[in-house]
Amino acid sequence: MGDAVAELARIADRLRAPGGCPWDREQTHASLRPFLLEEAYEALDALDAADAARLREELGDLLFQVVIHAQLAREEGEFDLADVARLLSEKLVRRHPHVFEGKAIDGDVLSQWEKIKRAEKPKGDTTSILDGIPTALPSLFRAERLQERTRRVGLEVPAVDLPIDIDDERFLGDLLFEIVATSRDLGYDAEAALRAANERFTAHVKRLEERAREDGHDLGSYDPDELRRMWEETA
Repeated sequence: MGDAVAELARIADRLRAPGGCPWDREQTHASLRPFLLEEAYEALDALDAADAARLREELGDLLFQVVIHAQLAREEGEFDLADVARLLSEKLVRRHPHVFEGKAIDGDVLSQWEKIKRAEKPKGDTTSILDGIPTALPSLFRAERLQERTRRVGLEVPAVDLPIDIDDERFLGDLLFEIVATSRDLGYDAEAALRAANERFTAHVKRLEERAREDGHDLGSYDPDELRRMWEETA
């Protein structure tokens, strides 16, 4: 496996070298951005289709985006593919002490991951638990990631109290589809409306984090009831 990845790095270097491919030689991190996004979505399509052969190919295309960006960074003297792999390996080992150190899981796996991640930051760091969630994500996907991240520290977004139980994913999909139709009837853009809701939620979480920092704590140290009270007070 290592030889195969090393060969990819050599190919990227050859494509970018004098006498290599004119198209590859003129690319930059910025110009390659849409291709990284496109390859990720194509891999998702193959995954959703449960097409193993296509998934193998699409993952290869996505991997080459990583390789070519690392090649550009190497040319600029910033880092190379080995640095990318090394940093990832160190992070994965550090954030899985229950696997690599035989330690008991602290709470649940995701909350433990978040605690370790916060502990990696310098004391007094003011970054948010929501940092790293791309703003360019589709709004529904971003809403899911925002809620998933805050759930790790015990902050739950209350669900809508529906008159019936939902035990069918198809019903939920139809409900979301109908919400989009309602939005159109009202003259609103559903994607824009949810994007704005995401931003309001993000701003509220950051106010809550600032309140916690003033108290000398992080969000994960509060119990759910106290966290909900603080949430209401920072609305």
